[in-house]
Amino acid sequence: MTKIIDCVAIGEEIMEEIQTETRELKAKGITPGIATLLVGDDFGSKMYRGQVEKFCEEAGFNYVNKTLPAEATEEQVKEVVLELNGDRSVSGILPLRPFPEHISDYAVINTIDINKDIDCFHPFNMGKLTLGEAIFPPATPAAVIEILERYARAEEKVDPKDFFEGAEIVVVGHSNTVGKPTALLALNRNATTSVTHVFTSMKENLEKHTLGADILIVAAGKANLIGPEQVREGAIVIDVGINRVKVFDENGQPVLNDKGKQKTKTVGDVSFEAVKDKTKAITPVPRGVGSVTNRMLMRNALKACKINYGLL
Repeated sequence: MTKIIDCVAIGEEIMEEIQTETRELKAKGITPGIATLLVGDDFGSKMYRGQVEKFCEEAGFNYVNKTLPAEATEEQVKEVVLELNGDRSVSGILPLRPFPEHISDYAVINTIDINKDIDCFHPFNMGKLTLGEAIFPPATPAAVIEILERYARAEEKVDPKDFFEGAEIVVVGHSNTVGKPTALLALNRNATTSVTHVFTSMKENLEKHTLGADILIVAAGKANLIGPEQVREGAIVIDVGINRVKVFDENGQPVLNDKGKQKTKTVGDVSFEAVKDKTKAITPVPRGVGSVTNRMLMRNALKACKINYGLL
């Protein structure tokens, strides 16, 4: 029978662990903290900032909000980063992108103290990840690995080391933020790792890879990209995608809300209902990988705090 992985429960377990460690640090007079840096008024960034603030409050962290107008110069933004680098109440700095066009992501990210780069944006930390020495693994890829490790212990009753070693893992999507680092984290655990992407699909070779996967991790950002014909019987499927799609009835007609506008819903990159009975285990969307992602960011901030205070 298919196991629907309860990512919400995993996220809650991790938060409890973080709260315990935070209380222990506070007993020593140390409080972890996260600073977000927003330039301009991007709606998605503001939503994410609100989530980070909420999780900081829940964990018992300090939270610092730095917001600059869209007209701010690159030098002004870098000055704020340098200020946060020197602020001991801030364990980790989270730049909220996209920045306005006149501000270089590269210039801002390279100004962040590598020991406060809690989402692995800095080339130094990405290099450490590539070498198998990750200090702060990116939050979403780390969430994928954490879900699989906890699944291995709880459901397969095996050590995560044995679970990953030699497993055929296929990642669909090769973004710098999710696909590539996820593949690296799996490879660093001695999995046999393949990365597929839009060009694989264009050559009609996607199924050639996905049907061989013991574990299929889908992070392409395309709604319902993966159906049952791309999934091997008994595979474990981790769906990272979050997409908004319009709702239609069984006759293909738009379903309207009480304001007369077409309803939308959140779906993943995997056609969940069509695929789930073919899998050994699968994550849902919503209430899936995203439920763990912010907790992994908090865990990185906790580690950064310990590094900054010489406790690691």
